[in-house]
Amino acid sequence: MSHALGSPLVVIAISGRALAQSARRGGFSVRVLDAFADRDSQDAGPAQCIARHNAIALDSERMFAALDARAEPVIVVGSGFERSPQWLDRLAGYGTLCANDADIVRVLKEPLLAAALLGALGFEVPRTQLTPPEDPQGWLQKEIGGAGGVHIRPAAHAVHRARHYYQQSVHGRPYSVTFLADGERAYLMGFNEQTCLVVGDMPYCYAGAATGSVASGVERDLQAGLDRLVRVTGLRGLNGLDFMLDGERCWVIEVNPRPTATFELYDEDIARGLVYWHVRSFLFPVPELEELLRKRSAAARAYRILFAERALRVPEGVQYPAWCKDLPNAGTAIPAGAPVLSVFARGRTHEAAQSQLTQRIAEANALLVGWTSPAAAGCAI
Repeated sequence: MSHALGSPLVVIAISGRALAQSARRGGFSVRVLDAFADRDSQDAGPAQCIARHNAIALDSERMFAALDARAEPVIVVGSGFERSPQWLDRLAGYGTLCANDADIVRVLKEPLLAAALLGALGFEVPRTQLTPPEDPQGWLQKEIGGAGGVHIRPAAHAVHRARHYYQQSVHGRPYSVTFLADGERAYLMGFNEQTCLVVGDMPYCYAGAATGSVASGVERDLQAGLDRLVRVTGLRGLNGLDFMLDGERCWVIEVNPRPTATFELYDEDIARGLVYWHVRSFLFPVPELEELLRKRSAAARAYRILFAERALRVPEGVQYPAWCKDLPNAGTAIPAGAPVLSVFARGRTHEAAQSQLTQRIAEANALLVGWTSPAAAGCAI
């Protein structure tokens, strides 16, 4: 596996743009297989859409058909594998897979096992069960392997189906911590204030994040808990931990054993980009990352995903501001409620970054006003 740092790299994810751009910074030649194949993914490397028909999800047949084991690439995966960790076992036959072991992903995405493991490691976890609670008030219904918040509903008015589970709602603000693991310890990139919006019938849709901070005691406890988690599970690479922060009380919601979207908030500050270090962490421990983290910029960053309020079709010749990313291709039909693009901002302080983000969101929304509505919009891919 030592040849991996000089090999071509394939990114496979629901959206592979950020991983591909980071990999280019690390010196890799990149190919993207994702659900969008948007403009900036194409600029980072050849991009191919492998979406399931009429869905923002990966199609396994299209994915494996697009791979060539003879090329022996490095394979980096993002979101899209939570419901099907068995795909990770197959991907290992197509190249050097830089992803956490499928069995680890299964455990961390099985609600009762994950809750028991996190509790045993010292984290405080909301009550979790597979059956509907007798009194559903104050409970949330979630889907095993769900991502992005699109699967979360209040349990009081939800219909129970296979793969649903239930978690007691807790007070606090939604946060996450982005970290890189090397099988021995967790290197904290930073803490993120998450933004959740109501989009259509999805009341908890993930819509972006901003760099934030937590009390020193919370940071100390999370560092110690994540170090224990890494040693017990053998986690490697970029990962995320979602939690609710209520003062100095921290409720851990879930572990995402893969690169999360928030890694991009820190990527520019790390030499060669975080995908380089993600790949490197699968080869050997990376204690030198500690020094890079101490020297990085103190700038605050934020981003927001814009969703279509109505069905849209992307016109020809759109000139996007440089601070917009995930740029849809001309002619793309985007249904109401689907993501359109992402807006990024930065500033010396959290407040300055948020102010700039608010201004840029308004400018980006003004850009979308002139886009026509297709007579019958297909999926946003």
